[in-house]
Amino acid sequence: MRFLIMLLIAGGLHISCNADKKDKKIVPSVGDEKIGDTKDYDITDSQTKVVFFQIKDQQIFDLYLSVKKALVNSNEKEAQSQAKKLEAVVKDSDADKQLKAISKLIALTKDIQKQRDFFVGLTDQIEKHLHKANITSGEVYKQFCPMAFDEKGGYWLSDSKEIRNPYFGNKMLTCGSVKSTLK
Repeated sequence: MRFLIMLLIAGGLHISCNADKKDKKIVPSVGDEKIGDTKDYDITDSQTKVVFFQIKDQQIFDLYLSVKKALVNSNEKEAQSQAKKLEAVVKDSDADKQLKAISKLIALTKDIQKQRDFFVGLTDQIEKHLHKANITSGEVYKQFCPMAFDEKGGYWLSDSKEIRNPYFGNKMLTCGSVKSTLK
């Protein structure tokens, strides 16, 4: 009976995370290990260059993408480093106080899962920031994984339509879908 239940759960996970993947390149999942692993799991064929009118907005978005890339690659040290840079770029203002604080939390946290937990808040703050920014070219994709955080789900932003999931790394690299586009 236990085997049957586990089989049904595994089948459900497979179906929910691979529902619309017929024409997408599947990257084999080998666990969330990075020892000796130098492969960049964040690379896609559909990345676009998002350009902002303000240089500061460009820096903030590019550093956010660097934090996301580090989480996709399960590299907690790189996530810390990029979050520290992001914290330094974000100005000390009431509007960006939360963005700066969450960047600092990721920069101080050595645990990859806690960094991923904080990344949800970082994404929310970056999205609020981007709604005030002027994108001159390219598109930002708001993506969602229904499996993240005990199936409550989690959003992130990307410069690619292809899914590279920062919440699971290469365990469930392509789990998710594009929910909206910012232009």
